[in-house]
Amino acid sequence: MVAMNTLGCVTLSLWIGLSYSFAPTPIQRMKLHLAAQAEDDGIIQPLFDNKQPISRADLFEYSSRIIGLSLILPQAAQAKCTDIESCREEGERKIEADLKLNPIMRLSDGVNYRVLRPSTLPGPKVKDGSSIELIYSISTASGQYMYSKGFGFEKVSFGGKQQSDLGLDSMRVLVGEHNVPVGIESALIGMGKGERRRVELPPGVGFETSNWQPEPITRRGITQIEQYKRKLVGFGSQPPFPAETVWDIEVLGIRN
Repeated sequence: MVAMNTLGCVTLSLWIGLSYSFAPTPIQRMKLHLAAQAEDDGIIQPLFDNKQPISRADLFEYSSRIIGLSLILPQAAQAKCTDIESCREEGERKIEADLKLNPIMRLSDGVNYRVLRPSTLPGPKVKDGSSIELIYSISTASGQYMYSKGFGFEKVSFGGKQQSDLGLDSMRVLVGEHNVPVGIESALIGMGKGERRRVELPPGVGFETSNWQPEPITRRGITQIEQYKRKLVGFGSQPPFPAETVWDIEVLGIRN
């Protein structure tokens, strides 16, 4: 590649300087490289010849060609917000748009759920009496993790060593038999294979309706569920509080 002359480099520097005032990013360096290559390949005809005087019109034309080339090149990402208020507004707009595409479904028993991932597979849907295989993850309403099965957050013994339970563990549920809380059974109705939902579970249709099933098996999970029980009934100077839990559930298989 023939090196660009001094005025050509100055022109390119001015072009880059239109948008940036710091050291060139990889995208900027790519623009400089492609612009120089375009001149070598004849896409942009060189206007500068060290043996001839250079007019302002020549400089303007050369700059225009370079800028025109930049329109087809990737642009550096620009910040969408510059302060807390504008970031908050941007976040609210995204949440509002997401809710329009994926609204919260409210059931008669007080359960709310959203579809995190729809089912794209043909086959039966969950109904009362269905035998299903599922995985779940349970958190408090504030987002604190409690325990799970099959989501990859816990360990199971496999091949003689402890491994993530992702893809290695699941739970068999007969809908209507209260193997899981009644509110979770309600949220399961209509789900297809591969579908994932996030369920806000009120205590009135929560753990007590399934005799506190499914039970945790880890020390952390046991501690978390005991703390949740104390919160429901009150402890010390704290009065009872009807705390919700949040469940992510995914159906792996359905038999009707």
